Amino acid sequence: MPRFRFVVSKGEVYRKTQKEKKLRFKRKYILYAFVIWIVGNVLVFLAREYISNYFFSAQLPQLQVENYKRILIFAPHCDDETLSSAGVIQRALLAGSKVKVVVMTNGDGFTRAAGQNFGKIRLSPDDYIKFGYLRQNETIHALEDLGLRREDIIFLGYPDRGLRFLWEKYFDSKVSYFSPLTRTFKSPYSNSYQRGVEYKGINVVKNIQSIIKSYEPDLIIYPYSRDQHPDHWATSAFVKFSILTLNYKCEEWQYLVHRGDWPTPFGKHPQMYLVPPFKLAFTDTKWYQVPLDDYMIERKSNSISDYHSQMKVMRGFLEAFVRQNELFAKLDAEDAKKYEGDNLFSDKYLISNEPIHDIWSLIFEKGADIEAIFAAHDSKNIYIGIKMVGSAKKLISYYLHIRAFENYKYLGRMYVLVSGSKMNVIKTMTSPAFSAQNAKMRRKKNQIEIIFPKKDLQNPNMLYLSVRTEFLGRQLDRSAWKVIELK
Repeated sequence: MPRFRFVVSKGEVYRKTQKEKKLRFKRKYILYAFVIWIVGNVLVFLAREYISNYFFSAQLPQLQVENYKRILIFAPHCDDETLSSAGVIQRALLAGSKVKVVVMTNGDGFTRAAGQNFGKIRLSPDDYIKFGYLRQNETIHALEDLGLRREDIIFLGYPDRGLRFLWEKYFDSKVSYFSPLTRTFKSPYSNSYQRGVEYKGINVVKNIQSIIKSYEPDLIIYPYSRDQHPDHWATSAFVKFSILTLNYKCEEWQYLVHRGDWPTPFGKHPQMYLVPPFKLAFTDTKWYQVPLDDYMIERKSNSISDYHSQMKVMRGFLEAFVRQNELFAKLDAEDAKKYEGDNLFSDKYLISNEPIHDIWSLIFEKGADIEAIFAAHDSKNIYIGIKMVGSAKKLISYYLHIRAFENYKYLGRMYVLVSGSKMNVIKTMTSPAFSAQNAKMRRKKNQIEIIFPKKDLQNPNMLYLSVRTEFLGRQLDRSAWKVIELK
């Protein structure tokens, strides 16, 4: 029976029962256990990254920059070209090679950096444009310090934080994308490659194709498809799409900038190496390095310091790229095997092995965590398989984005949504439109299988595709854009 203590002058004081004490103890225990779990995971992460730094640095094969005479580098924002490829630029120029840099956006959408540089809380569209010009000047100074000339730097002038929308929603639409920061439907910059260019994805492709055809590079360097920043993976998609539609043959290297807490640790550690994040080290990506000597490392550090607007707000992140090497990836096209009527989710049909548990939310929502993508085909149909870590949930939306080609001729694109037991075509954006009327979809636990008749996609022999998952409109996971050849 619970006991009570009475104080006459101040009234009654309630003493907690034994049951309440046990409940309180359990709550404390759960809280402490959760904190210990978080701290433990952080320590494991750091230990794993440090160990992998020394292990992978010895395993990474080297790339020879000197083998290429005309190098074209694409950067989503002002500074990405220096973070990723300052050493490559130096090595190329020393070997007598030519280098051009194409900057997709002027980085004018970094509100925190713009506000801190201008000492303002509320910024006007003119402030954002002014900040874009400031970042352009920083890029020019940084690249001139590395040995490039001003005429070797091209600014396209597309909207910062808007490239994903140009790739997905405003690729071939009748209306242009509207930048909410600069408040315009077209580039407001006087020095853009195409002055006053409208914000449409198809214009991005035309600009990239024009530059490739006129410069004729034998090496193109652009962002890694699994970079988590939307402007970065969209730049990767645009460049690869442009190369495909031109049927242009050259070497391709991809670089990583944004992937969680990578590079680890932040700050300037020139004695360490850039190595792939642990989750990406065992995927279908082949990783390589370009080693730098002490002089190159120092020049790269000085060039990064030229980005004063960025150093004010993210110095530790920028300086983390000052290492003994630069890291690059190669992501090859995959051949879809002939379907033999067996299990689509077997290894012989695997075309993309995706990293799992690579963000915290996916640890708890495994049904949204993309594990692998499978593809096969026969004389009539194309079979696409999507495998998650956990069971596919009804509240999670699964999007499949397909772009189809026939002998490198672009046929069009289709955007498919799987939600619950239904599959819907959101948009086809093609003329004539693709049809999904005869497409079929099957779900089983953690697997989704979609079957498209080839004739409904105009009989393609190559696909460029990606999968993403969403919960209530918020993206949870996204696969790399992969080239699938239907041989």
